[in-house]
Amino acid sequence: MSPHRHTSPTPAWLALILAALAGALMTVQGRVNSALSIRIDNSYVAATISFGSGLLILCIIMLASRRTRTGLRLLTDHIKTGAFPWTFTLAGAVGAAYVLSQGLVIGITGVALFAIAFISGLAVGGLLLDLWGIGPAGRRPITLTRLGGAALALVAGCVALVGQPTTTVSYLPLVLPAGLGLFVAWQQAANGRVAVVAQTPWTATFLNFMVGTGVLVVAVAIRAFVVSPSPALPTSFPSEPWLYVGGASGVIFIAIFAIVVRSIGVLLMSLGSVAGQLVMAVILDVTFPSQHQLGVATIVGTVLTLAAAGIAAIPRRHKANHEMPTAV
Repeated sequence: MSPHRHTSPTPAWLALILAALAGALMTVQGRVNSALSIRIDNSYVAATISFGSGLLILCIIMLASRRTRTGLRLLTDHIKTGAFPWTFTLAGAVGAAYVLSQGLVIGITGVALFAIAFISGLAVGGLLLDLWGIGPAGRRPITLTRLGGAALALVAGCVALVGQPTTTVSYLPLVLPAGLGLFVAWQQAANGRVAVVAQTPWTATFLNFMVGTGVLVVAVAIRAFVVSPSPALPTSFPSEPWLYVGGASGVIFIAIFAIVVRSIGVLLMSLGSVAGQLVMAVILDVTFPSQHQLGVATIVGTVLTLAAAGIAAIPRRHKANHEMPTAV
């Protein structure tokens, strides 16, 4: 892979704050999409509404912003010449799967437990992608602090399960967000690479929503007319405006991630977003309880995951003592 490190003016401390804000918006989107899914009794349509509304916002931005249109042309030129992998433009398919999982799982597990399972996968994915140099910040070797932070995030996920029902079926819904965490780490790295080539994060965000909406429209059609033809689609929709802000939230946090990943890498950005995700998740589970009851173990898991983010953020001081050997 050709060198792709990009020097960003965003200070590391500000990038971490922005990542936390983006994480909080991810959690808000999850609760909103889950609520909409329950109200219309169709997770697929709820996810499509979320992505579709975000795409509409981005179409307006695309029409109003000359820089965003120029970024799309730059990206197209790089792909045509083979200077940029076209597969990175498909990152929106991962986002579509993530949004769909919110409607399918959060109503069962609660926001906090969903977030912890997701973050466990995100931590592992971020560690590996930084090691391989997939993101725009380039290759970041494994250090004791980075490895310790990722490991503690996994421990936090296990702790959060203490006291939960012990049947295999009860754990099964958490497999989906945990697995998606791995792929979302790649999505964030891919978006960062697209933003560097296009010279604007809005191009990456637009492609995410365009691809994601397309994937979800196909999924809705297959489910409605092939898998479950009756009832095909919801016959009515709720009137509360807050049930439709998921798309706007997604537009903001995807754009933020595309910016900050250039400064701090995939792992640190991912764990930085953990703080916002989990704090907001606990607040929402306390304020608006779901089927899952927030327990002590979940709160302990949240605190441990916040500690994992802090450990991974500790800068390297003695390279010879802290860097782990890596395969070439």
